[in-house]
Parts: sequence; structure tokens; C-alpha cells
Amino acid sequence: MHLAPAGDRALLVELGEVTARELHAANAAVKAVPGVMQSIPGHSSLYVIFDDTPDPRALQAAIASANHEQAPLSINTRNVPILFDGENLEEFLAHAGLSRDVFLSRVDGMRLVARYLGFRAGFAYLDGWPEEWSMPRRVTSRAVRRGSFAIAGKVAAFYPIDTPGGWNVLGRTNVDLENAIAAGDELRLQVVDVLDEHEVPRRADAFSIASPAATIVSGPLALWTSTPFDEVAAAIANHAAGNHAGAPLFECPLAGPRVRFTRDAVLAWCSPDLDVRVERVTAGEERSFGRVSGGLRAYLAIGDREGSVARVERGERNLIRAMAGPHEGLTGPIVCDVTPQLDRVGIRLRPQRPVQLEAPADLRSIGMQCGTVQLHPDGSLIVMGPDHPATGGYLQPMTVLSGERWKLAQLMPGERVTFVV
Repeated sequence: MHLAPAGDRALLVELGEVTARELHAANAAVKAVPGVMQSIPGHSSLYVIFDDTPDPRALQAAIASANHEQAPLSINTRNVPILFDGENLEEFLAHAGLSRDVFLSRVDGMRLVARYLGFRAGFAYLDGWPEEWSMPRRVTSRAVRRGSFAIAGKVAAFYPIDTPGGWNVLGRTNVDLENAIAAGDELRLQVVDVLDEHEVPRRADAFSIASPAATIVSGPLALWTSTPFDEVAAAIANHAAGNHAGAPLFECPLAGPRVRFTRDAVLAWCSPDLDVRVERVTAGEERSFGRVSGGLRAYLAIGDREGSVARVERGERNLIRAMAGPHEGLTGPIVCDVTPQLDRVGIRLRPQRPVQLEAPADLRSIGMQCGTVQLHPDGSLIVMGPDHPATGGYLQPMTVLSGERWKLAQLMPGERVTFVV
């Protein structure tokens, strides 16, 4: 077991060569440790986020006491109908030396366990695919439809959303698996001859608003929920509208929305520099909010009463403090330009000087948090936002401190930023 700091409120616990059962037993034990907010399984690690200062001794003790022999292999079990008609099925059968009938008889009822999550929207890496059926991933990626069942090496997965992908597509399901699988869940494959010929259903939006960019966000930190990128500005807006700090509100990049009110209410609009506008409105009135200035994101909260308006002084957002690790760290100040490739998933940065680090060839996927910094093969750095994937397989040389994450939310394309490690 090896522990490494991942920012000021998290630890990466490398467990070594462990089975899926051992991984999930350790994860269950860690979740019971006081102060742990999240424990994110990677391929052979746990990325543990605390609500305050990490407690490495408590983690070590919990993992040492975990009894994987008595721990259930799966948390939840679900049956998934699957039609094997994928674009790479014939190639796979030839590669594995199987007839179609033999393959279908062996795969029907097969149990696959989600070892860990990664990619987007709950993409689960499934253990249990026969090693003799392993097949290298495709040389290049292409568009893959949601619901597709695919393999890469000896790992299987369902694509939960439409996305580019390089795995070998063998079949498909009509079950909606977007954000539906958790680490440790068991999927039982049920071979079918026909599926209902309709698209895998998409979830309908729960609201409509005259702003295509506005997003409803809420706290606290949790995987696969939209949390505020700038938690300070969001909390100030909510308090000003008489709400609790984690109440749902609108996150508005670049420009505010137009809102028509169906009842009397109090609105609070908080700009990136924490200038707060509070106003009472009556049913039938409409309000518009112009271009956001002083940063990228503003917040609109709607409540029933006027609350308190906090006065907070903000520092220089282009100077960001970070900690080295959890992987081999960077030293000295790192100056980067903010590229136009930024959203709530992450921000791509172009270092002014090449980063002299090389990723190990056998680097396995580990957990991430908002503020995780990845080094990509093209030399760019990507800082994770609140909608980041659960895990990633790139080097993580530094992690932004929790109190500095608001600065990431307000960075604009073309700005220059300095990380002080």
C-alpha cells in the first residue's frame, strides 16, 4: 500500500495487485472512515476525498481491517438484454476462433462486475470477460452509439452516451445506462434475438429557460451531479436570496438568462467579482441579465426572502496555488496560456515552457477531483472542473488547492495563469 497527497483534502491510496473483490472491500471500509466525503475506485487504487485535513492513519487502519473474503463481490445486480450484431463482431469471432452459436451460448448469462468508472456519464470498466477472448482496441476511434457493448483487451463496457471511442463493438442494448452503474455493480448479459427498435431513451430536461448556456447546479460535492464551479459565488448568491448555501441555482457563463417569474420571489445575481444584485420581483415580471464581466461565470439564485449579503475580497485569479502530486510533481512556477478549450469538464492550458515529465508506460487509471491537473502526451495541461470524469489514465503532477478552485471557474480564453506549486 502506498499513499500520496492529492491536494490539500485528498489522498491517493495505491493498493498494488488486487482483485475486484479486494478493491471494493477496501473501498467500503474507507467510506466508513470519519471525515471521508468520497472514495473513488481506480483500477487498483482509491482516491479518497476528505471534508477537511486527510487522515492517512485512519485509511491505513480501515484498509488493513477490510475482509474481502466476506465482502460481497457485487453491490447491485441488473439484467441487461443485449443483441450481438456489432460492427466488429465477425472480426472478433475470427480472432477468438469461435462460431457465432458457441459464442452466444457461452456469453448468455455471463456476469460482469464494474471494477471502476471512468470516461463520462458512468462508463464502467467491467471485469469478467474471458481472457482468451481479449482483443486489442482499435487503432483509431470513431463515433460510437449509446448502448453499444464493446471490449478492449480483456475488459468489457457499455457506452452510456454517444461518444467517440476505440473499443471493438460487439453488440448493443436498449437499456439506458447513463449514470446508472456504480463501482461494484454486477451486470448479467441476456442474449436476445431482437430489441425494440427505438433509440436508447434520453432523459428530458427538468426545466426550460431562455439561455442555452445556463446550467442548474447544486451542492454538495458528489459524482455525476452538477456542482457549482465557483462555490463561493454560488453560496453568496444563495444566501442573498434567503436560501441555504447548497440550494439549486443557475450558473451562467458569459451572459445571464432572461427569466419570467410565475410568482413573487427574490432574485440574487452574483458576478465573478462577488458584486451582488438583490431584487424583489412579482408574478408576471421578466428580468434579463447582460454580459458577465470580471470573469467567466455568474450565478443567479431565486428565493422567497431577502437574506444576508456576504462581503468577500477576492485575490488575483491568475495566480493559483497547487500541491505537487499525487504522481511525480512539478517544481517552480508554471506559466500557462488558457486555450479556448474549456468547459465544466476541464480547462486545457498550454505551458509557456515544455513540461519535463514522462508518464510510465503502465500507468493505470486513478480517481480525480475538481482541481486535478493532468499532463497529456501533447504537452498540454488539463485542469479538471466539477463535471470531470471519475477516473483518468494520464499523469497527475499537481492538484489545485481547494480554496483556489474558484479561480479556475473564472478563467477566460487567452488569459495567462501562473501555478505556484
